[in-house]
Amino acid sequence: MMPPVLVAGPTDDARRLAEAIDADTIWLPDSAATTDWAQAGGLEEWRETHGDGPRHHAVVVMAESADIEPLAAVELDGDAWIRRTEMPLARWAVALAVATRRVADGGSIVVVVDQAASLDVTGWAPETAVADAVEALVRSLAKSEGARGVRVNLVTSPRRLVSAPVSPPPPLSTFPGTLDDVISAVAAILAGDVAIVTGAVVHVDAGRAYR
Repeated sequence: MMPPVLVAGPTDDARRLAEAIDADTIWLPDSAATTDWAQAGGLEEWRETHGDGPRHHAVVVMAESADIEPLAAVELDGDAWIRRTEMPLARWAVALAVATRRVADGGSIVVVVDQAASLDVTGWAPETAVADAVEALVRSLAKSEGARGVRVNLVTSPRRLVSAPVSPPPPLSTFPGTLDDVISAVAAILAGDVAIVTGAVVHVDAGRAYR
């Protein structure tokens, strides 16, 4: 069986994840730091280049940006909005397109995205918008790809967005979690014991987002 493949930006976190799950890698081009849409054309070329290739039973997508910091929504100018919302979302769109083309029938796609709980989104409007859009894309792909037996699930984590303590405190004291927690969640979904689960969101946040 082909090993898993990770579709991601070449960040340290992505490299650790790839090593932990023993995955091949398809690195995204670094276009998230620009506001020049003329440069975004490279994403289409990247999608066509990497969309064809061996089919993998497991594909993990982690199209996170390398550097982020909180910024009040009212302070976001046009360039900041494009850099932090539109460009990252474009990267997610092409990454997920490649994932659907490279996953084998009956396989699994696991998507990992930064997402804060609704109580913690202040300063993270762009990241929240991107995460909500990615969640919608995951649910759409779960439906469209389910016809060929492909499961598509989402793992979210606030670990790069929010620091402890928060109020009210979540059920577990390990908030906001670590990359190792994210890796464990991804590995659990890829283990194959949840073959009937698709379109699900796993919040790796110590219970902060529980309803």
